[in-house]
Amino acid sequence: MNDAKRPAGRPRRFARYEEFEASLPEVTGKRPRYCDGIGIFKGATGSTVWIKVTLPRGGEYKGRAIVPGGSVEHKLGRRQSYDWSQLVAERDRLQSLADHGQPLVPEQVATFSTYATDWLERRKPTLRGYGVTKGHVEADLKTFFGQRTMDGITVTDVNKWIGQQSRTLKPETVKRKLATFNAIMNDAVRSGLIDRNPSDRADKIKGIEPRQRFLTDKEYQKILEAADKIESEQDAEKESKPQQIRGWLRYFVEWAYESGMRRGEIHELTWDQIRDTPDGEIAVEVRNTKTSNPRYVACTSRMKEIISELRKLELAEGDNRLFPLSMTTLKRALTNLWKRCGIEDVRLHDLRRTHATVLIGLNVDARTVAGRLGHSGTGMLATRYAVNRGDLEAAKIFGEAKTKEGIKVVTETCSPQKLVEEPLVKP
Repeated sequence: MNDAKRPAGRPRRFARYEEFEASLPEVTGKRPRYCDGIGIFKGATGSTVWIKVTLPRGGEYKGRAIVPGGSVEHKLGRRQSYDWSQLVAERDRLQSLADHGQPLVPEQVATFSTYATDWLERRKPTLRGYGVTKGHVEADLKTFFGQRTMDGITVTDVNKWIGQQSRTLKPETVKRKLATFNAIMNDAVRSGLIDRNPSDRADKIKGIEPRQRFLTDKEYQKILEAADKIESEQDAEKESKPQQIRGWLRYFVEWAYESGMRRGEIHELTWDQIRDTPDGEIAVEVRNTKTSNPRYVACTSRMKEIISELRKLELAEGDNRLFPLSMTTLKRALTNLWKRCGIEDVRLHDLRRTHATVLIGLNVDARTVAGRLGHSGTGMLATRYAVNRGDLEAAKIFGEAKTKEGIKVVTETCSPQKLVEEPLVKP
């Protein structure tokens, strides 16, 4: 009896792909070969699988622009890591993304190190204090945040960094470095890379107090005497140190005191910024301001004399600055000056504060003083730069009142409530 024929079974689901793979040579050449969008590349060290995707709307793939209807080859990985069902599913998923105009590969969010480097390069032409800011980025911020992605930096990360920095540095120094971090993160917020700067919710840096150091006339004269002594020593050494730039230190200090300008503003002054006004006076056009808003600063009589003296100094070819020296040389010279003058806790910026305080004390309008300093409002005058005019008036009134007959008796016998109801000094 003959055996009955067995019915032919259905072809295996992925037989076509299996036959395609079996037909490939041991080495496929330079490019993968495809079957229905699934490709295999056989090389000397193994096989890899690829997906060919058509972009009906065009787009971009790994930085390359693709025209509508164009296609791209997307590498998945080693052949042994995928079976045919996974490859078909991945092909269909990628083609669906392309049909809807969505990116095939999720964009990788840049690390802090990459973004900060790019930010520095973009801001270099306009960034004030570029060297200091670069130091913050390279030496402090990249060390801690460098390998974190921009969207992966958390409030906890910022707090840990603040705590780490605060162990060895003054609060003001940590604050300056944090300001650089905030500038970078806020730039990322504006570009749409992250939703919010994590520093907005971080712990506040404790121990920061507004500096209100003003110089007396006696202290100012001691600084000038020290500057004269330093310059006298430099003149004595001019034969052995001909390359040393001399004759500018006292003028720089006086200019800061007379003008109220910032260190960087003075350092970058060029001769074309010295302008004659219609009424025959001289004013300085300050361009590289902290707020990026240029302003004019009228010259005092001493500033005019300094301008005349500076014109006599030799300038290097092509250098059109009033004070032709590097910022490093300036910082080193000023540091030496503060040590030599014998005054405790003094900085160049204190001359700017003193300038504002003197003007306020001479009844110059606060808005005028603020404009001369380059402030948009008057609020900073009382907190950082000058004794408040109202407080000066209060002190004057109190000083006059305490000398009047009966004031001592009133303060000793009157209750607090009565002192409120009855003024100490009657009209």
